[in-house]
Amino acid sequence: MKADRHQNQTSCSFTTDSDRLVFLIILALTLFRAAALAFSPLELGVDEAQYWLWSQTPDFGYFTKPPLIAWIIGASHSLFGHEIMAVRLPACWLQFATALVLWKTADWLYGPRAGRLAALIWISLPAVGLGSVLISTDTPLLLSVALALMAIAGSVHGTIPPGRSMVYAGIALGVGVLAKYAAFYAVLGLMLIWASGRHQANPLINGRHLLLAIFTCLITASPNLLWNATHDFSTMRHLGDNANLARQTNDIGESVMFLIGQAAVAGPVAFILMLGSLRAARHDRNAGWLAWMAFPVIGLMSLQAYLSEANANWAMAAYPALSVWLAGWLAGGSNKDKTPSPAWRIWLGRGAIGINFAITLGLLAVTIAGSMGPLTPASDPLRRLRGWEALANDLEPLLTTHQASRIIADRRATAALLHWHFYDRPITIMLHDRDGVPSNHFEANHSWQRNAGSPVLVLSGTATPPDMPFIQWQGSPSLSRHLISENRSRDTYIHKGIE
Repeated sequence: MKADRHQNQTSCSFTTDSDRLVFLIILALTLFRAAALAFSPLELGVDEAQYWLWSQTPDFGYFTKPPLIAWIIGASHSLFGHEIMAVRLPACWLQFATALVLWKTADWLYGPRAGRLAALIWISLPAVGLGSVLISTDTPLLLSVALALMAIAGSVHGTIPPGRSMVYAGIALGVGVLAKYAAFYAVLGLMLIWASGRHQANPLINGRHLLLAIFTCLITASPNLLWNATHDFSTMRHLGDNANLARQTNDIGESVMFLIGQAAVAGPVAFILMLGSLRAARHDRNAGWLAWMAFPVIGLMSLQAYLSEANANWAMAAYPALSVWLAGWLAGGSNKDKTPSPAWRIWLGRGAIGINFAITLGLLAVTIAGSMGPLTPASDPLRRLRGWEALANDLEPLLTTHQASRIIADRRATAALLHWHFYDRPITIMLHDRDGVPSNHFEANHSWQRNAGSPVLVLSGTATPPDMPFIQWQGSPSLSRHLISENRSRDTYIHKGIE
């Protein structure tokens, strides 16, 4: 045991050739991702632009999300300026940090070889590749979940006292709640670990320590929880709207498609191998508690898909635990370094990681080119990241000739991207809340407030002016038309009026 522990300590200090090689691989990939962001022609997505806008007014919560993503983007924006790369750059480095944390976690649980494999598995996951070039609330959430896993692994390894490990896990998950409420799935995982082992002689988590973890989680997340309480629970209500349980479809096919989608999230071979943790949980204590941290998330999201709908990335919180288990299994399981893995297992692992690295390099190529090339589907998902700067350029001369400084956007996406493009300009971007019930951040915080006598530009999807009786329309509309995919253009009519 002493020899194993000494080997663990030296491996995590990157003192062996294998450690240094793996570290250089994940560092090089992260640097390539950062460079790709600098060269990419792809514009911000609507959510990214909205997160940036939030970052300009720091707060403890926002209409649809907790605040951590805005804080992170705000810090990067202040350091690197008003560049698209500045918004996205934290994503690849947060994923790099997550890979290092999972390295340490797997090292503690299964040994040095597993630690290196965990870092390689994580950094090569297709969803991580995408989440390294497009920033989302998942990115800081996953680092928080990984830190909670490391805290528990420290207790298992004997490095961190059990009570202290639960405090660390609670703090990590509290920070995760500040990123995305999906962090509560990991809290549920802690509860299930406790429930499954409470009658054992030496449970991994006892009741007192579980309460300590929940308490520290809630205390850490309290700024946002209190913000919600004073803002009509807007973020939590939005979460309920996303679930859309009022319109249940009860379609088992949706659950099947959701599970198939997980193969795209984790990689086709890797995801199939990860399912093996369910079987391993019967005889491997580490696999057991890691499974409790992972499969309830996938199960709940599969149920959500059956009831209404669920995006594949909604189960991302499961993958830190599954990556650690898969690394341990590939390295020989709970035997650590005593028994080498069979050759077939080693080749399976190499194949899974190799496929994922190939997908990752493909994502890098798409990021740099701004196109999927011959693999572009008819729908071309990248179309949402094109044409916004061109629309802003079309608005520039009309703002001048109409002497307007107010724009009423046609939808949330347009409002978000125009805020970005007219940054630091005396231009007011608004959204018309037609029913008086805010359904997004812009209707709640940037809704049209009539200012009699003011020239205004109103954007619409039709040549006929929208029904806004307090505006006197002037002249014919201008058309902004820009190709955003091979067979699709973004057509925006720009109406001139006086309020």
